[in-house]
Amino acid sequence: MDLWRLVADQRCAACSARGTLLCRTCRSAMPWLCGPLCKRCGEPEPRPRIACPVCDRLGRSIGSVRSAVELDPFGASLVRAWKDAARAPVARLAAACLVAAVPRPLCDLIVPVPAASSRAAWRGVDGPSDLVRLLGRAWMLPTAGDALRRINDRPQRGLSADQRRRNAAAAFAAAHVVTGRVLLVDDVMTTGATLRAAAWLLRQSGAERVDVVTFARVVTTL
Repeated sequence: MDLWRLVADQRCAACSARGTLLCRTCRSAMPWLCGPLCKRCGEPEPRPRIACPVCDRLGRSIGSVRSAVELDPFGASLVRAWKDAARAPVARLAAACLVAAVPRPLCDLIVPVPAASSRAAWRGVDGPSDLVRLLGRAWMLPTAGDALRRINDRPQRGLSADQRRRNAAAAFAAAHVVTGRVLLVDDVMTTGATLRAAAWLLRQSGAERVDVVTFARVVTTL
């Protein structure tokens, strides 16, 4: 398995061209999330608006959200290579994109959204935990991989927005008390239901504020 990954990682994660993890052509196609963005949730907002529907969905426990790239077909191909094809080095690419796109956060602790243990074992990668480890090194910030634990492994894929909210609300439990400003990290933001549930638990556990970063996100309001 290790030998196969070594061979596979000589191909571009997006187009499978031989060479580097991300070829020159695909680097130029990265769907960066650039301004103007909602100051709170980070959703692109090309036109001024009174209320942001994404902010409404996130609830009150999340202070802000920032992501590096849009989960368009190109961004989705990178996530599939990372999570479904077990291309572990894509985590380094995702972390580098976040460091390039997001200013170093003002926080006391970085915490991952817990991955489902069965799926992480099957895939051979744990995206959020890998991101937290790499971002902690890059930003020189402490990490706590065990602040939250997953108690329900039902996946979010294929669920409606309402089903996602209900499923996420029962997915996690707080493992121990946290304090100060916490940065919650996930690989992808889709509807925000998972982040909302995890942030609420962190606030209940003592966090003064919870901000979020993700590698990619679904953009819904363009």
